[in-house]
Amino acid sequence: MAFKTNLQRSLEQGLRKVLRDIRWSRIHDFGPTEDSFPEGPAPVLNVRPNIDLAVLAFDQNNQLAAAANVLVSRDAPKGFIAELSENLEATDVVWQRWNQQRWDGNEDWAQATSGTRKDQLLKGDAEAGDLPFMSPYPASLFAVPLAYFVMEEVERGTLNFKRVRQPLGNAIRVSSNEATRELLQLLHERGLVNRMNRRFEQLGLGTIQIKGTDPATGGDWQVDKITMTSLDTTKLFWLLTNDQPQQILWRNAKGEPVRSSLNTSSRSFLQKLLTQEAFNEALSTSNFGVYRHDGRRRGPAEIRAGIPGRAPARWIDPITGVVRFESDGTLFDYGEDVRPFNRDGSTREFSHKTGLTYNFGSDGGIVRPLDADMGWHYVVAFNSNLGYRYTDREHADAKSYPLYGDPSIAYTQEIPRLGRHLDQLLEPLLHG
Repeated sequence: MAFKTNLQRSLEQGLRKVLRDIRWSRIHDFGPTEDSFPEGPAPVLNVRPNIDLAVLAFDQNNQLAAAANVLVSRDAPKGFIAELSENLEATDVVWQRWNQQRWDGNEDWAQATSGTRKDQLLKGDAEAGDLPFMSPYPASLFAVPLAYFVMEEVERGTLNFKRVRQPLGNAIRVSSNEATRELLQLLHERGLVNRMNRRFEQLGLGTIQIKGTDPATGGDWQVDKITMTSLDTTKLFWLLTNDQPQQILWRNAKGEPVRSSLNTSSRSFLQKLLTQEAFNEALSTSNFGVYRHDGRRRGPAEIRAGIPGRAPARWIDPITGVVRFESDGTLFDYGEDVRPFNRDGSTREFSHKTGLTYNFGSDGGIVRPLDADMGWHYVVAFNSNLGYRYTDREHADAKSYPLYGDPSIAYTQEIPRLGRHLDQLLEPLLHG
């Protein structure tokens, strides 16, 4: 953006500070081979991970007030503020496909990330000073663009809503891999996968691509074939939240205008699913009910407070107040009564989707104040290679991943801490 408002500058600098405030020395690495633990404590991660953080902030009239995309990597350890065009494209970043061998290898990092044209997510020539950035695999966060396209096809009449409603719900709400594979298998059967990826390009979301999946099973998800940068993720959420279908939000690479394409019913359906996200344990940790009230901290000592999003009532046991649900045959029980948190500690509704694998961790969604009179809201996307391979100092000696502990700790707690700092940054900027 050639002209930057004070709010724009404040958001950019604030996001970079949020990333700089991460306590890197507290993050430990179990190593590149899953289920193989170091003999001693897991060592401190001695290089910066790849973190892609983007935020779009909206005023009380639902109009875009500011946007920012800040990246951290070995090339940009102090945080790189991407230059954004009027179409919300990072003009000085060369987006590259993820290559785990590059990340884990001993090859010189500058040489390893120089890549080739085939490694790039978008067409075009790199210029001097552009930041090469390997885009982390989004894990289950890619279910959001998948769901968006499925609902477009429902509106077109090529898919039946009754057929896709349940797998959509399971893919978004409880991150069911079985349901996500079912949807992809259906798209393969109908010959719609190529159309889906072309559609993302038409929407000006060129880094969002879901390729290389097995037509027979919908599986075989590959980290260099399923791609999704944080900036395009926030733009996708804007398509979901915008209630003015005639408004041009941006233009795609061909200069064609992009507007919200789903009708009100479809947008409301998808937003409701996101509001019922069960895995509130990344940017938000509401499943653990961590907050301060009357000078007293509540919730497990190992868990950091994140975005204070309300825990969805759908998953709260009415007797114990504990968040409990099942996903693909596995029961998740967070063991804490979250009703006091919902009553006294939550101030936001966080409609979002998380993603987690051994090597990757992500979260993205829409944050609204519970106080409707405030009016403002923001969308956030966080993509990183901080999966459950990485842990906090307290668990560096573990010989079983904290993900499988009690409480289950899926992410380094620097991630929810980042979420909390982010939310504390945004409220005074938008409401001040």
